[in-house]
Amino acid sequence: MKEYTRQTVGYYNEIANAYAEGNAAVVLRDKIDMFTELLPGNKILDVACGPGHDADYMGRKGFDSLGIDLSEEMIQIAQRRHNGRFEIMDFFNLTFEDNSFDGLWCSSALVHVAKKDLPQLLTDFRRILRDNGILGIITVKKQRILKDKDDRRKYIMYSKRELEEQLGNKGYEILVSDMFPYGGKDRLFLLSKNKK
Repeated sequence: MKEYTRQTVGYYNEIANAYAEGNAAVVLRDKIDMFTELLPGNKILDVACGPGHDADYMGRKGFDSLGIDLSEEMIQIAQRRHNGRFEIMDFFNLTFEDNSFDGLWCSSALVHVAKKDLPQLLTDFRRILRDNGILGIITVKKQRILKDKDDRRKYIMYSKRELEEQLGNKGYEILVSDMFPYGGKDRLFLLSKNKK
């Protein structure tokens, strides 16, 4: 496990209950619905699923969804609250076979990925995505924000252009690239197709 990931996971283990009860664990149904409408099949991996709210929503819509997260506390909350499948797994060390999923949902995951590690992560995502599979991303847009001094998470913000270039360089076809305000911050929403 990367050291910055260890610090981030430790922080989430400490705040898991507050996170699950607060406004951070909100299902953005309109974004998920746009994502699921484009899927070539029904198998979805929710990457860094937190307390499982998005995986639960997709599962209730009839999709075969699996949520993964490195925070044991978050996974325990997800397993207690939802009927879906949830596993502890590091998204930097995905153990799935090639072409395992029709869609990867990454809401609030990339804020915890150092820029130097993003190209390899996108390559790993392509490996487990089927041809024409969809990668859905929601992340904080690069902007000035005040960070709590007690917050030990790795917090990386990307510009819209940076993400588009990274995705294009790795062979994804960008279908949607939008910005929207949420939770007092500007967010990026991208949907990209895996073309093998």
